[in-house]
Amino acid sequence: MNAIFSAALLAANVLVSYSFDDHLIDTGPDTFAVFQNAKGHVRLDSQIRFSGYRSIELRDVAGDGDFPELQGYFSERKSGKLFFHFSMLVANPDQNLNVALAGSSHFTMSKDGIAFWLKSQDGVLHHVSDSIPKKLFRIEPFVWYSVDLRYDIAGGTYDLTVHREGSVEPIVDLKRQPNATSAPGSAVDKFSFVGSVFEDDSNVTYYVDDVVIGTEETVLQGPFVAPGRRKLFIDRWREAKTMLLRSPQCPPMLSLADFGLSSSDPAARQSPLIETWRSACAMMERHPEQAVKLFAAERSRHPEAPILAMSELMALFRTDREQARKRWTELEPLLQNDVRYGMIAAAADPARAPEERLDPDEQYFLMLWKGEYARAAKFAEEQKWPERIGDALFLSGAPAAARKYYEMALRAEPDAYWPAVKLSDVFHLLGDAANERVYREKMYGRLAE
Repeated sequence: MNAIFSAALLAANVLVSYSFDDHLIDTGPDTFAVFQNAKGHVRLDSQIRFSGYRSIELRDVAGDGDFPELQGYFSERKSGKLFFHFSMLVANPDQNLNVALAGSSHFTMSKDGIAFWLKSQDGVLHHVSDSIPKKLFRIEPFVWYSVDLRYDIAGGTYDLTVHREGSVEPIVDLKRQPNATSAPGSAVDKFSFVGSVFEDDSNVTYYVDDVVIGTEETVLQGPFVAPGRRKLFIDRWREAKTMLLRSPQCPPMLSLADFGLSSSDPAARQSPLIETWRSACAMMERHPEQAVKLFAAERSRHPEAPILAMSELMALFRTDREQARKRWTELEPLLQNDVRYGMIAAAADPARAPEERLDPDEQYFLMLWKGEYARAAKFAEEQKWPERIGDALFLSGAPAAARKYYEMALRAEPDAYWPAVKLSDVFHLLGDAANERVYREKMYGRLAE
């Protein structure tokens, strides 16, 4: 989240705040519940997000007899004003979704039931005011919308503002709208993001990020001052490097998905697999040979856990560099889209081998690791690696110079993941919203399949 949101989170007026970037997110009666008992799902997603690393993906399946739901809870508010902020992106707007705030009467059309209700129908977003669905705007696919609500509980009215990404002026700016049931004093204590609740006719896929609920207007200042931005490739690279420098024994754990586990499973954090991994990491410094064996054994039992393969590779670089190089090549198809892949060899104590004895890949990543970006760019040019030239330039703070090399890489491999991601980031930094969207949609469309 941006700096203003971060400051707001420290204040006592914030009741709820989820950017979904924490490694472990609690579920329970005081936080939120995930319901996905049929074919749909609610899960963390690291590819499509408004800010930070992750968002929540909700995917409904028509005719499966149920609907996926993210339902969150906060202390009941019976008076005063409530401020509700979230960002939402819809992959297929022709399918239906629902977002609501409600109280102790749950999601019913009664006092202390639904106070605020957004719903989509035939591609158009509506708000339900005084029991009547009223049109707001036609939803565009793969576009982020930031929603800000000011709810006057005693008066039973709300102000609603919606910003479309890339636009300064709001596309919705409504004042003093009667709440869903036109019931003054209707209390609230929960929120819900769902697909189709009543008809079971929706195949919607949509994403939610930066959910903030508070009792002061300061929690809503972020979108109007500095719109939340995506975590750029260079941010992810630098943050992973920082984490690895702090704990050099193993690759940094970025999410439970590293272990093939779901954050929606309350028992996931107690998984014996995580404890075994930590034990093996503790062996890395003094007994790397034993660590290799333990990582290899766990990897064979848990092929869905990529962090085990990366950890085994780091241990191999400490014990058998030739075998490590072979394994590194074997793992490239699995890990090439992981920001940690390129720094594994550099971080595994490169002082053990002089630079001239390293292969070209290792030399390049070692230069990046040491911050020698100009040298890395020149080396990548000698090797005819356009994307890596772009990476070195991007990391050096020259996104405009990096652009042509990413475009060159994408022309060579039109379906490649990283060049499209990085071009989207480049155009974001250059303030070119149109081109940013072109490459973002190219990326989102491929990842949504």
